[in-house]
Amino acid sequence: MDESSRKWKSRFLSSSIPLEYETAKILSNLGLSVSYDYSYFRKEGNENKEFSVDLKGLGFIPLDDENEVDACVEILVECKYREDGKKWFFLPEIAVSEVSERTSGDAVRSITCFSTKEVNKESIYAFEDQFAFSLKGTEINFHTGDVFDKDLRHGILQLKYAMPYLLSSAISNNLSWHLEDAIPHFIFPILVTNAELYLLKEEFSIERLKKCEDIEEIADKVPYLTYFSDYSPDFAEHHKRIFRNFYDDFKENESLLYFEKYQEQKKHPVYGIYDSPMRMCEELQCSYQGIIRTYYSHFIICSVSQLQVLLEDFFDSITKAIYH
Repeated sequence: MDESSRKWKSRFLSSSIPLEYETAKILSNLGLSVSYDYSYFRKEGNENKEFSVDLKGLGFIPLDDENEVDACVEILVECKYREDGKKWFFLPEIAVSEVSERTSGDAVRSITCFSTKEVNKESIYAFEDQFAFSLKGTEINFHTGDVFDKDLRHGILQLKYAMPYLLSSAISNNLSWHLEDAIPHFIFPILVTNAELYLLKEEFSIERLKKCEDIEEIADKVPYLTYFSDYSPDFAEHHKRIFRNFYDDFKENESLLYFEKYQEQKKHPVYGIYDSPMRMCEELQCSYQGIIRTYYSHFIICSVSQLQVLLEDFFDSITKAIYH
């Protein structure tokens, strides 16, 4: 292979377009309709600039029956192609007692209270509990020795800043359609890469790193993991712009009032709590820290070689949740 051939192939791969295509085929083979470059606006300084996430897959449960629609699924995917020799490493969480940033049910965004269809989320919790969990990661280039996390963080932020648009649309659609057409909605953001993923062992230390001769001595290879990304003041402002007047615009909506009464009937007999759609709309408009952490902090990072398995397990958990 001559130098010019190697150059254009390398640059084409680095564009992530070939990785996007392979990922799109996996989504399509599962029965999803796939679109490229999901666009959204993000403010930079005084300007609204257009950004995009590489892929969005849209499907309806059950996937194999076009005449039945019991839930809607959107899978948002950002692709990051890495050159040979680049691997991603993640730190395991060091939890203090029972305090942890890990919360089951936050990686799969389940928007279920704007519908009268019953959903049992236990299968979704079980699906998420299988993942390793990390709060920080970086990339190591084993050819050059470079270590940096720019591309990893960029991929997560692309997903994070797009998510409020999907959430707003999912809720608005259910409040605008006929009651019988309102169905549970699930949003699943994934960062897909061809890089190998490693989680550092809990006994990792500087001394162990200095003495190790093989990476497997200090880290375990994983097919995918949950990555925690906390919110920033900039994201909070971004969120407020998208959900400005959201509750005010819908608080007299007949469907919202109906769903509120329906959910209230299922309140806990002792504590009186229930999944309130009105409260959720108000919290989204106010952009409270709690709701931002619930919907925009947990992301799945997956090796493309394992994406098919991940998504099959995901759809199995959603199917069980709907047809429990």
